[in-house]
Amino acid sequence: MKLSAFDPASKQVEIMHLKQKFGLLYGAVAGLAFAVSSWGWDGYMLSAAHAYFPWIMFLVGSMICALLGGLSGWLTARFQNSLWGALFWIITSAGFAWLMVSLPLQINPALAALFDPQLGAFLNYAQNGAFILRLGASLIWILPFMLIVGVTQLPMSESAVFSTSSFTKVMPIFFAATLMGLSGAFTDSLINVHFREAIAALDTTIQFVVDNQDNESADPVLSRQLHARALWEVREQVLPSRRLFVGSYDEEFGEFHVLVKFGANWVDCLVLYNQPNACRLVTGE
Repeated sequence: MKLSAFDPASKQVEIMHLKQKFGLLYGAVAGLAFAVSSWGWDGYMLSAAHAYFPWIMFLVGSMICALLGGLSGWLTARFQNSLWGALFWIITSAGFAWLMVSLPLQINPALAALFDPQLGAFLNYAQNGAFILRLGASLIWILPFMLIVGVTQLPMSESAVFSTSSFTKVMPIFFAATLMGLSGAFTDSLINVHFREAIAALDTTIQFVVDNQDNESADPVLSRQLHARALWEVREQVLPSRRLFVGSYDEEFGEFHVLVKFGANWVDCLVLYNQPNACRLVTGE
């Protein structure tokens, strides 16, 4: 029987393909981890606070981050050059930073308006110079983590590709996911947390009003603490079923106008530093 000759060129191509597949998975998981920590927890908390379209940012962010991260990981493996790899990941960090700011301030309201044109008529997301400042702050938080992920990709992929141990193969991906998860958790505080807390504060007050609509002995101290008086003007529109969405905000994220949909009625509530101030009916049946 004739034995087939060993083809080193073919083996080299096979190894390169393995490295590229690993790089693709490495980057995609890192990007997905960033999205989960940035918008996954945010979506969960928003859904618990009766927010309108709470999962848009997570769905959009997950797809884009996984795509960008996977592309960077694949290109780094394709060129097998740490300097080129660092450049690819720096560009990706800029994309992540832009997404971190653009999702809540541009993409999310645009998609929400597309899904509900009536809501879109009330939105006022005027852009200002603070967008660039927030973009820079987001990049500062993301870039160091992403550089570490990018610089360590090639040396870690060498051991992972040639290893027969499942632990050795998984550890680099787990390492990248952990770093990008931390990065996403830090950047969440730049914008998401302010929107989320304004919605949650108002939702808590609404729930108190709903629970005590026919209760003449409601706790007056708790009522003052929750600023239940803010809903007095629209008390007849308040329903257990509701959907909340930020309609506008000031540059410092201290003042929010949160729109609340009660059935067919829309209510605009001013929330100052997470304290409901006053609500008014903006449209109804």
